[in-house]
Amino acid sequence: MIRETYGPVISLLTDFGLTDPFVGVMHGVIYSRAPQAKIVDLTHGVPPQDVRRAGYVLADSFRYFPPGTIHVCVVDPGVGSERRILAAAVDDQAVLWPDNGLTTALFAECAPDAVVDVCNPDLFLKSVSQTFHGRDKFAPAAGHMAAGMPWADYGLPTDTWATLDLPQPVSHDDGRVEGEVIYIDRFGNLVTNVRGTQLPPLPRITVGDRAVDGLVRSYDAVEAGQWLAIVGSTGRLEVAVNRGDAAGLLGAAVGERVVVRSKMSD
Repeated sequence: MIRETYGPVISLLTDFGLTDPFVGVMHGVIYSRAPQAKIVDLTHGVPPQDVRRAGYVLADSFRYFPPGTIHVCVVDPGVGSERRILAAAVDDQAVLWPDNGLTTALFAECAPDAVVDVCNPDLFLKSVSQTFHGRDKFAPAAGHMAAGMPWADYGLPTDTWATLDLPQPVSHDDGRVEGEVIYIDRFGNLVTNVRGTQLPPLPRITVGDRAVDGLVRSYDAVEAGQWLAIVGSTGRLEVAVNRGDAAGLLGAAVGERVVVRSKMSD
């Protein structure tokens, strides 16, 4: 469904961190145009330029926001180039993002109702830098949107946008499921692209040279320092160490192969 207007909630998703003033300045620009806006800092801790990770964060978080929310996603290695800024109407919310594939995971779960090329210069600051479009384009555009600018005034409709080639788990005839680690959270947990719904009965999960039998319902279901497998809050299979850093202990990285078999087939 396409609303005529969006807001007042605006979520911010960036790789800016909190050391520099970038996030605060974006808040200021938004509030200058929409004093009634309600800003939610979804995260500013996406690894620098990690568009794929930002896309997973957006897809995993989107459904928890109220109708009308504007999601502003600025993980933008192409800032200053000819890449477009796009806006999508998705499931009664709006997403504003650089045309770099960031919405691939979200759109795989929830197709957009409409997408526009945000090319209306009235949405941006009068002076636009080459390196900080978060301040000069994304924040003022979001502010205008939250202040009641109609969807029809954002820009020109488009039916093309960049996509990422995201890894998908593979299910085999013998019941085996092969996937990979798609990100590592700040606790060192290995988050995979295998959904809990894809797991066979009595699963044995292998990552690198580490095998974990079965699933637990909580991290502390095993002793501190012990390995475990759990379906996390995103619905994805995780391999973790209770009160430990699984990625560090295993030397694992994004892309590490994950194999799930049923112990019943042993």
